[in-house]
Amino acid sequence: MDSQLPGTVIFLLFIVLDAVIFGFGSAIQNVSDTELARRMEGGDEKAARILRIMNRPGKFINSLQLISVLLGLLGGAVVLQPLCRALAESMGGAVGTCLSDPLATGLSMMVAAVLLISFGVVLPKRLARRSPEKWAYACITPVNFLMGLVTPLRLPVQWISALFLRLAGIDPDSAEENVTEEDIMSMVNEGHEQGVVESDEAEMITNIFELNDKTAGDVMTHRKHVSALDCEMRLSDAVDFILNEGRNSRFPVYREDIDDITGLLNMKDAMIVSHEGRYGERKLSEIPGLLREAHFIPETRALDTLFREMQSQKIHMVIVVDEYGQTAGIVTMEDILEEIVGNIVDEYDSEEELIQALPDGSWIMGGMTLLSDAEETAGIPFTEAETENFDTLNGFLIAQLDRIPTDGERLSLSAHGFEFQILRVQNKIIRSVKVIWIGE
Repeated sequence: MDSQLPGTVIFLLFIVLDAVIFGFGSAIQNVSDTELARRMEGGDEKAARILRIMNRPGKFINSLQLISVLLGLLGGAVVLQPLCRALAESMGGAVGTCLSDPLATGLSMMVAAVLLISFGVVLPKRLARRSPEKWAYACITPVNFLMGLVTPLRLPVQWISALFLRLAGIDPDSAEENVTEEDIMSMVNEGHEQGVVESDEAEMITNIFELNDKTAGDVMTHRKHVSALDCEMRLSDAVDFILNEGRNSRFPVYREDIDDITGLLNMKDAMIVSHEGRYGERKLSEIPGLLREAHFIPETRALDTLFREMQSQKIHMVIVVDEYGQTAGIVTMEDILEEIVGNIVDEYDSEEELIQALPDGSWIMGGMTLLSDAEETAGIPFTEAETENFDTLNGFLIAQLDRIPTDGERLSLSAHGFEFQILRVQNKIIRSVKVIWIGE
């Protein structure tokens, strides 16, 4: 057994080398390059060497992979195999002798893999995340030495892989630099778990990536809730309406109904023209240059595409049109920003609570409560078909009733183990509902 001591020591050295390169790799992913740049400007040579590797990650990754493979091969085949062979032969008899070589090979590979991965990869990576700067500084010298040591092997491997990438029609330089959405989200989640990225920052980054999964129809203000002006309205009346409405700065202007929008009225333009005093009694359609061009988009327009278009063309409001050419609603720049940063509340927004929990365990919900919110709060098990067909509690309940309740009507119905007591109906919309759990 004493003859195996040098081999064991060498294998432990291999684990240490593995820990150095993988710990360094984890450290440079979490260390601040801004702080390193500041130190480099102050003459810190180690910071400069770390930044050189960070600026050429492909070279480091290739070296890391090559060193890891070499250490695994050497550790398993050269160092551990004799030890495992001795173990197999200790079984004694013909069976031990016949199985010694294949058993030793298999055991050496398994033991080497477990030890190298546990102590050479996983543990150092986790430790390096806690103190990335210390690890980067401590490991930079041996990492530079190891990278130089494997350069004669790394360059041929790099050339061969680049050749095959070109044969496959892939640019090897661009292939190294590509970062996928999954890579970024993985880094964000990892940073959030470690406390480097705040929860609201992580949520904003996630929301940005989810923009391309949402459409204008998902975030628009429905036509029923759009404040619009008749083009036959006098300017003075329009100004009074704008001041009383108090929330918006832009208003669609229609000819006969909201499906025939002719332009947009900007509150600032209306105030300037009204202040001039020349067109106070004139109709909006008769005042030259007052209305601005309305931009129309389909409901299916991807939100990330719409955001770029509105940003580049300096558009603050678009009209959403359905498949029949009718006005479905409007989308403002604020609507899109709220999908990223969350609800934006200003001094004109009313703090209406759509869901109120009562002491007896029931809830008062507004008719415009989203089914997803009702399900999350009260645990109402809406079916997939229901959530696809209806957005709000009002739509779901009207479908259950199979009719539109009349104004002032009070009634109740049961579904999914809950009783829905309709408390208030106004303008053919269910405004308030009491939701009570009654069991299946």
